[in-house]
Amino acid sequence: MNDEAVYHLYLLLCDQKIIYTGIAIDPETRLQQHQTGHPYGAKFTRRFKQLKLVYQIRVGSRADAQKLELKIKILKKTQKEQIIKEQYNLNQLIELTGAIL
Repeated sequence: MNDEAVYHLYLLLCDQKIIYTGIAIDPETRLQQHQTGHPYGAKFTRRFKQLKLVYQIRVGSRADAQKLELKIKILKKTQKEQIIKEQYNLNQLIELTGAIL
């Protein structure tokens, strides 16, 4: 994989109740992989019938995207819902999570 590729953090709403966090170079293509049961799609998302891309943001390097992803994954659902509702920018995500990118 190209280390200079630009990664995005994305949030999926699964069956209108669970928020899944991931990273990808192309979140739209990644969503299709999740939806079709593609081998590269996460096992976790295979159990859901409805997946909706509700948030995405350009982060930068894969390493930075992974750091932020881990911080977002441990947030409470209400905090993730706020990110989605307000469509946080990268600085807001960093401030919320304390991530060091």
